Amino acid sequence: MLSLINKSKHSAVLSHKEAFLMETFFSAVQGVLIIVFILVLGYYLSKIGWFDKSTSDLFAKLVINVSLPLNMIINISTTFSKEQLEHSVRGLLIPFLSILLSYVIAYIFAEIFKIKKGRKGVFVVIFSLSNTIFVGLPMAQALFGDIATPYALLYYMANTTILWTLGTYSIIQDVNENEKNILNWDTVKRIFNPPLLGFIIGVIFVLENISLPKFLFESFKMIGNLTTPLSIFYIGIVIHEMGFDKFKLDKDAILVFVGRFLITPAFVLLLNIFIPVPKLMRDVFVIMSAMPVLVNSAIIARVYGADYEFATSMITYTTISSVVIMPFLMVLLRVI
Repeated sequence: MLSLINKSKHSAVLSHKEAFLMETFFSAVQGVLIIVFILVLGYYLSKIGWFDKSTSDLFAKLVINVSLPLNMIINISTTFSKEQLEHSVRGLLIPFLSILLSYVIAYIFAEIFKIKKGRKGVFVVIFSLSNTIFVGLPMAQALFGDIATPYALLYYMANTTILWTLGTYSIIQDVNENEKNILNWDTVKRIFNPPLLGFIIGVIFVLENISLPKFLFESFKMIGNLTTPLSIFYIGIVIHEMGFDKFKLDKDAILVFVGRFLITPAFVLLLNIFIPVPKLMRDVFVIMSAMPVLVNSAIIARVYGADYEFATSMITYTTISSVVIMPFLMVLLRVI
């Protein structure tokens, strides 16, 4: 009799856990479907000629220079207290270290698997760095709500700093071994871009207890709310422009999938053992680390004569794959 009761309790616990996991999965699916719907709409509007390259350029400028910086100011100043902010800065170690460790692994893989010259620098960059703004931020907000935005921006700080220093240097060195100068005024301007400046202003507001007048606060908030839809529309337009004809599932492509969706997120989880941070921060970092290849990689590769077509194809296919992978990753985060 006692055995039957124990079995019944055990079954109830399993049933509750299974229900919780299913609820988590479907909740994540709902969040991802928000992204998918807007992305497909952006793709369709591009296909019928409503959106074109000039539209995507406009959306990118609006997001980077206007809506996202204002979004940062509002989110930072309303989400954090001074004490919470000081505690959160410690978490910056995780994105910086996880990206750098992934970078090292990418270089090792590039040597072992003999990635060709001209592609090697691009491979290392897209293996370890993620699309934190146009996909990462909307995805984090869809899955966790606006409370995730400051943590997403912490990851963005690490990601963008490494991109415009070590990342750019790797691509340049791969195609021109004589190039040594990467620390210049252009690099500084790229690192301290409008979104990061918006983040810094928000931090100052919190630390100095500064409040915006109501009309400015509401204006910033309204404009900042444009960030997510414009970002996802941008990706839909870019995917339409890129097409699907250049993609080849070779060993290099498979290794990029491994780096984006397995190795870099694994480093975040591993580092969290030694650098404990709040669970929400950890989960946002994991999601941000598992985002698709960053769009700027193709632009940088093209400017410096590297294999931009490889970067372009991987942007498209990791973006599509991330939509499928995210619900499963959310379930994993809930059980660990």
